[in-house]
Amino acid sequence: MHTTNASAPPPHPPIKLNPDYHADWEQLHGDANARREAAWAVKARLMSHLSDLTDTDRADLAKAEVEWEAAHQLCMLCLDTYQHRTFEEAMTWLNQTFCSTAPVSVADLHAFSDVRQLIKAAYRIHSRRLEMKSIERNMLDLSDTDSFSPFFTFADCSTLEVTIPSHHYRTASDIHAHYTIDEADDGMHVAMQTARRSIGAINAREMLIEEFLRQRVSQWMERRWFFAKKLPPITFYTYNPPSEFIKESFNRVELRAPLNRGKPISVAEWSSVGCVPAAVRPNWLHGGLADWGTFDDDANT
Repeated sequence: MHTTNASAPPPHPPIKLNPDYHADWEQLHGDANARREAAWAVKARLMSHLSDLTDTDRADLAKAEVEWEAAHQLCMLCLDTYQHRTFEEAMTWLNQTFCSTAPVSVADLHAFSDVRQLIKAAYRIHSRRLEMKSIERNMLDLSDTDSFSPFFTFADCSTLEVTIPSHHYRTASDIHAHYTIDEADDGMHVAMQTARRSIGAINAREMLIEEFLRQRVSQWMERRWFFAKKLPPITFYTYNPPSEFIKESFNRVELRAPLNRGKPISVAEWSSVGCVPAAVRPNWLHGGLADWGTFDDDANT
C-alpha cells in the first residue's frame, strides 16, 4: 500500500525565469556606457562656453543630451533587468546592491510580470521601511495612566470628523479636521489634528477650537448651562504625528480666558504633555514596521 509522508516539506515553487534576460547584457552595457561617455564629453565641451554657442552648437548640445539620456537608460536596463536569468537572481542582486542593511523578501514572485516591476516594488518596500524607522525614532512614549489619564483607551473616547470649508477662514483649501473626545469626570478633553502634517498655520489652533464649538452647539442646546452662557470645562490639545524629520508632539492648550459663548477664542500658550495617549495616535502607527510589509498598490507602478 502506497503511503505519503505527511511531514515532508512542501515542494519549492518553480523558478521564475526572466523573459527579458539577455545573454550578451555585458556587451550591451559596455556599448551603452561608451555612448554615454562620448555624449558627456560633447556636453562638457559645449557647456564650457555656453554664452558663445552658435545655432549649430546648440543643436549639437541638444542631440548630446538626448543621446546621453538614452544611453544612460540602457545602462540601467542592463543592470536591473537584462543581467538576471531569473526573478530570484534579481532579488538577490537588489538585496546585495541596495538593501544590504535590511533585505527585502517578496512572497510571490509570480505576481509580477517583469523584473523591473518586481525590483521597483521591492525597493519601495525597502525605502518605506527605512522611512518608518526614522518615524519611529521621532515617536513619543505612549502615555502612562499614572501620569496622564485622558485618552488612555479607545473605548472611553468618541471621535468627530469635520471638513472646514476654505471660505470660513479664507484658507487655500478645505481643511479636514479630526477630534478625539474624552468626557471625563474633570470635564471634556478634546485632542485636535488635521490631515496636514502639522498644526502650524496662523490662528489654526483657534480655528479648530471655534469649529469644534460650532459643531457641538446644536448638541448642547438642551443643557441648562448653555442658557447661562457658560460652556463646560474643556481642555484642548493638539496632536502632530511624527514624520521622517519631525518629532511627534502632543500639547495642551492654555486659554487666555474662560470659554464663554460668543467670546473670541484666544490661545496664550501651549505646553507639551511629554507623551502621547494611545487613543490619539493614528491607527497607521500601531503595527510599526509590520504594517509596511506589502505594497499591492505598487505592483503595477
